[in-house]
Amino acid sequence: MGFKNEFSWSKSRDGIFNECKRKYYFNHYGFWGGWDITAPEKIRELYILKNLSTRQMWIGQVVHDIIKYYLTKLKSGEDINSSQLIFRLKKILKEDFECSEIGMYKKFPKKCGLVEHEYKMLISKDEWDELFKYAEKCVMNFYNSDTLKEIKKEDINDWLFLEDFLSFDFEGTKIYLSMDFVIKNEDNQIVLYDWKTGKERNVKMDTQLACYALYVLQKWNLNPDRIIIKNFNVALDKEDEFKVTTQVIEDIKNYMRKSIEDMKNILKDKENNVAEENNFPKTTDIKNCLRCNFKKVCDLV
Repeated sequence: MGFKNEFSWSKSRDGIFNECKRKYYFNHYGFWGGWDITAPEKIRELYILKNLSTRQMWIGQVVHDIIKYYLTKLKSGEDINSSQLIFRLKKILKEDFECSEIGMYKKFPKKCGLVEHEYKMLISKDEWDELFKYAEKCVMNFYNSDTLKEIKKEDINDWLFLEDFLSFDFEGTKIYLSMDFVIKNEDNQIVLYDWKTGKERNVKMDTQLACYALYVLQKWNLNPDRIIIKNFNVALDKEDEFKVTTQVIEDIKNYMRKSIEDMKNILKDKENNVAEENNFPKTTDIKNCLRCNFKKVCDLV
């Protein structure tokens, strides 16, 4: 008996839905069953394309993985040095890049696969080198940051989550999220840390962070003022702190309700989470199309 495609919600799912309904269909419905190598050709192809990343997304994920690796070692009592971290970073980047370049992901879709290789984009060696240097900069900024110094001051027994894949129920819908790092500080407040690797600084609390706050609020039945969110951009070496209020919680609840409703209204069968491709229109924003991992199945290449 195969897995059933159950409806759920996440910030990333919401982002794709708002970016392009057809991409959303491919990413959450069209690929279903494609992990089986004997699946129909189109379904298998959609599964392969679903697992591709842009080079920017890939770098962000690798940096997150390195930070998680370091904090995991720290929790176990091993404070490794920056040279060891950079060595590990370079090793992962090299292996991932070579794996993608030779197209190993086409046979093993969970291996690293980059949109740039799939679509044979003309990215110069200098551009790749700059990207790798960018990743090193992110890791070193974290390693030398006041944020890390602050974390080291806290008792490791008060570390609550470290890149955990979590879920909770919101009015009958399963919500998925993955928080980078959560601790309880000496003032008995819950502090949520989120690592950013983009080149732009976000000085406002976004939907993702508010969703994290909602999860923590429900899990521990806290007052909102007991939650602090720290958004650390490791590329820019800048940290922004946000306070959680009752209004923030009400706003994210309303946003999620509307998003869930919109996602369900476009389904062919809401009860069984059945979707039909033609009900999901393509975006008219060509900029989104040009960087989409599914563009070859939308006749754009």
